[in-house]
Amino acid sequence: MARYRSFIFPEATVSEKTVTLEQRESHHLVKVFRARAGEAVELLDGKGRRYDGRIARADAKAAVVDVERVAELPEPAVRITLLQSLPKGKTMDLILRMATEIGVSVVQPIYTNQSEVHLAGDRMQSKAEKWRGTMIESCKQCGLGYLPELNLPLSLGDWLANGPSERELRIVASLEEGSHPLLQTLEESMDVQEVVIAVGPEGDFSADEYAAMRAAGFRGVRLGNNVLRAETAAAYIMSVVDQFFQRPR
Repeated sequence: MARYRSFIFPEATVSEKTVTLEQRESHHLVKVFRARAGEAVELLDGKGRRYDGRIARADAKAAVVDVERVAELPEPAVRITLLQSLPKGKTMDLILRMATEIGVSVVQPIYTNQSEVHLAGDRMQSKAEKWRGTMIESCKQCGLGYLPELNLPLSLGDWLANGPSERELRIVASLEEGSHPLLQTLEESMDVQEVVIAVGPEGDFSADEYAAMRAAGFRGVRLGNNVLRAETAAAYIMSVVDQFFQRPR
């Protein structure tokens, strides 16, 4: 197994025989990890390809890797989208790390009636770049083949304007009366290709938001018997959904 692992950013130069890393990853590989020429390295492009090779030139500005083999990694059997209400502080960073490690396909941050965080303009772009960096670091750490797509935040209402696709299951972690156990809901929806998971703010979705989500095809699910923090609820539901659809069917 390679001792080092790097990410192939769009600025990198990729051919069948060599990969020249861009400056950020080159610096990290050569100056931070102190990798040297001749050492094995694993490169991930976040799109399902893994390049195994050896460092040909340990240049902190443009490290070059000789490619020995390329592996095409399988896509997830079921695409999972996390619809996450923006939490306060650094909680979103934690949720994004967990979403990446678990293997979701898309993360869509949303504003809800009880959201306390609202981003716009340069602040939104800066925050999104920081979040993407967090996800890339998780991808590298875990050796993941696919980097989740991270969309810019938008309101729940705007997201709901797009109806469900065919063979898509929509579920929301719900504290409302009448919500069904998560596993029961999944058992009733085996033949799906996509699952959208909605997790609300710590103050929960409002009654109007729950009504709008039901009208858009969401089914309320219970996550055990306890009231969970936003990050715990996200980890719980993503993990259960991922494990459920990885079972032989």
